[in-house]
Amino acid sequence: MYRLRFRQVHLDFHTHGDIPHIGEKFSKRRFQEALKVGHIDSITLFSKCHHGYSYHPTTVGKKHPHLKFDLLARQIDACREIDVRCPIYLSAGVDEFAAMEHPDWVVKNREGRTYDPLDAGWFKLLRFNSPYLDYLCAQIEEVVQRWPDNDGIFLDIIGLREDYSEGALREMKTFGLNPALKSDVETYAQRVLLRYYERTTAAATSARKDTPVFHNGGHIPVGATRFNFFNSHFELESLPTGGWGYDHFAFSARYAATQPRDYLGMTGKFHTTWGEFGGFKRPAALRYECAAMLAYGAKCSIGDQLHPNGEMNLDTYRLIGAAYAEVEAREPWADNVRPVARIGLVSADQNQQIARGHGCVSLADEGAARMLLELHLPFLVLDENTKWDGFDLIVLPDTLVLTNATLAKAKKFLAAGGKLLAAGSALLNADRTAFAIDPGAKLLGRSACDPDYLEATDLTPGVPVRSPVVIHGGAYEVKPSPKTRVLVGRRESYFNRTWEHFCSHQHAPDAPGDASPAATLNKNIAWFAHDIFTRYRQYGQPLYRDFVIAAIDQLLGGKRPVVTSLPTDGRVNLLEQPKQKRFIAHLLYAPKSVRGANTTKGWENRSLEVIEDLVPLQDVSVAVQVPRKVKTARLVPEDVTLPFTQNDGVVSFTVPEFTAHAMIELTY
Repeated sequence: MYRLRFRQVHLDFHTHGDIPHIGEKFSKRRFQEALKVGHIDSITLFSKCHHGYSYHPTTVGKKHPHLKFDLLARQIDACREIDVRCPIYLSAGVDEFAAMEHPDWVVKNREGRTYDPLDAGWFKLLRFNSPYLDYLCAQIEEVVQRWPDNDGIFLDIIGLREDYSEGALREMKTFGLNPALKSDVETYAQRVLLRYYERTTAAATSARKDTPVFHNGGHIPVGATRFNFFNSHFELESLPTGGWGYDHFAFSARYAATQPRDYLGMTGKFHTTWGEFGGFKRPAALRYECAAMLAYGAKCSIGDQLHPNGEMNLDTYRLIGAAYAEVEAREPWADNVRPVARIGLVSADQNQQIARGHGCVSLADEGAARMLLELHLPFLVLDENTKWDGFDLIVLPDTLVLTNATLAKAKKFLAAGGKLLAAGSALLNADRTAFAIDPGAKLLGRSACDPDYLEATDLTPGVPVRSPVVIHGGAYEVKPSPKTRVLVGRRESYFNRTWEHFCSHQHAPDAPGDASPAATLNKNIAWFAHDIFTRYRQYGQPLYRDFVIAAIDQLLGGKRPVVTSLPTDGRVNLLEQPKQKRFIAHLLYAPKSVRGANTTKGWENRSLEVIEDLVPLQDVSVAVQVPRKVKTARLVPEDVTLPFTQNDGVVSFTVPEFTAHAMIELTY
């Protein structure tokens, strides 16, 4: 497996053809100084940018009209002198120069439009089902033949293109597909994308078979192994302030950790997102983001954008260096790790065999993941192919559709004593007329009441509100069997809100009468009648999380994998280094505040989660289940021994104080 380095920079260089003096201030000495100040051990450099210009001599493409020397070669030479890797970037899905020279290479939508000629930005998506693919492959081959000892090829803006151009329509017909059917157009788009992966990967490895290759689509889609495994490794693009948010990376990493690929997390030094000249994060944010990458088993990458004059910005590299100095000190405890998790979250993403972009993550997945993160319970995200061996609890989010393979795994898992936590339609058959996995109840149908209310019972003692709690979206009605307990009650409102009858500003209150089941519990299964994970993602109501942890405690007999005094915004993960015979428990905490406005569209007026202050936490207690007898506990790299106890597999210790990130080594 290709192994990544820990401290990387992704150096964007998208430079319009009208900008003069390209690279004229490049200096090998200053370039190397910036890399040293930033503690950089790998930097991705540009062969071709989104504008379509190359930054080296080319017989295939178009060198930037105002570049007078071989910038890429000089950058590579500077890196090689100080043992810094330098993968090479080529823009694949966007190429302004090619699009303007060959308008027929641009994707056409169903309305017959390719792009708005007055829009500024990357709206001219290139067709991988046109001669552009030949052009792109020739550019890749030119680069790898020029630098056969390269450190890898990074290809960007990869994704599905629903194309209605004349060539696409003709090719669809040859495949027996009907362009009038959206499903057939999507099928064709998947075929075109697969052909892109095959040809560009072959081009990238044409000079050296073991050349690392990564195709970036902004997200690693769960289960799409046919596409994912063209990558030698994964780069999890996840700029928290760039549209991904602070929870996306944790979700993505917990899936990547199950796959046979090394992976890194990619954030940015920008206050917002890519291409923000003069935008800087606070050092606290980068320190936390890099710490989170290590905590979830990833290497680190920070995005930057080089000024057109080629001069590295030392303010940026001092900012990066503040984070990477800490990463460097922690590397011995962060390399060759594997996750330790007793909970599996089966993704509700549908059609997992197809490629999907970073906007495809299901709300149910995100809601369930956020609950588990906030409850400090380590988990892994499972696709349809992953075995369930070794897990105590499997979470099936609402909207999950049971495949035959998943149903068989669930039955085998339950027969072996495993526990299921499910919601909504996750246990139902394909047409949602009956339970495919019996939670100890008979399905009666769908309630007409929306919204209705959750009501705590004696089985949910930790829920602080004993009054009915509103929840939207409707629920399934069931009749529990005699041995099934009602975990949560469901109360209906007086009526749904219509023009004929409505009450107050939002909805009617709960009506008198007996409660029906909102959640059921038997020996192995807890099931919620509402789409409680989706609703948590949409509304963020902490009481929903209280009901879910009550269900988990009932299923696991109160033995949570982790119990800690960390705040809700804190994060916990457990990794193992088998070769060194030790576990590494990671604790993370940084307060986030929402800044900016939502008054107009555009990046300049959107709300952002900002980390500015790192607040020390004191006397943080942790109790974590580990499968081995622990010999020692200490804070690393500080080398501070911690007193601990271990009873029934649970190691308990207290961290006297930490800021942002603590690593606790547990040797066995």
